[in-house]
Amino acid sequence: MPLIEAADLQRHHRTAGETVRALDGVSLVLEPGEHVALTGPSGSGKSTLLNLLGGLERPTAGRLLVAGRDLAVLSADELADYRCRQVGMVFQSFQLLGRMTALENVVLPLRLGGVPAAERTRRALDLLGIVGLAARADHRPTQLSGGEQQRVAIARALAMGPSVLLADEPTGNLDSARAEEIMDLLATMCRERRLALVVVTHDPVVAERAERQLRLRDGRLAGGGA
Repeated sequence: MPLIEAADLQRHHRTAGETVRALDGVSLVLEPGEHVALTGPSGSGKSTLLNLLGGLERPTAGRLLVAGRDLAVLSADELADYRCRQVGMVFQSFQLLGRMTALENVVLPLRLGGVPAAERTRRALDLLGIVGLAARADHRPTQLSGGEQQRVAIARALAMGPSVLLADEPTGNLDSARAEEIMDLLATMCRERRLALVVVTHDPVVAERAERQLRLRDGRLAGGGA
């Protein structure tokens, strides 16, 4: 069974009295363990599609199923639970909380998700070990390199055991060596945990790492995505 199914997905905005079709009939299927790159020029709809997959926006029309659930019909509370438990997000700017240590940043979604204190600390430490930062657990973001911060962000994204991992320009603030390390890590997590990994990128080297490339232009997928 596919993990993600989108059929004729549309997202429209009203701006200055005009309708902007940010997405205009996107259909795609993603399987568990599949790594795809989402490419296209600025304004093509990449961020909108990522927001829809992450439950941050609702489609104007069409169907979006994730693990058999239609996100378009979920209540606000159900969408919040979906974002907490089924989706992990990694950003270009890391978005770590500067006043917290690496461990505390990874613990945060577990605390918000109601995981008991002893379990969330153990799970967070395990994840920091997986991303190679067990020895840096008590360091704050300012004490970590860019690559290390992104590793913490990946550990945080994996904390609740999501089925979908969304990465928005995850290597954009890294040099080429660190970017390769991060993409190796994301690809490994996708394969081992059977995640659907969607990476938005302008970098052709990053895009070529994916099993499949989906190119958006003017809110549509070139060549289709199914």
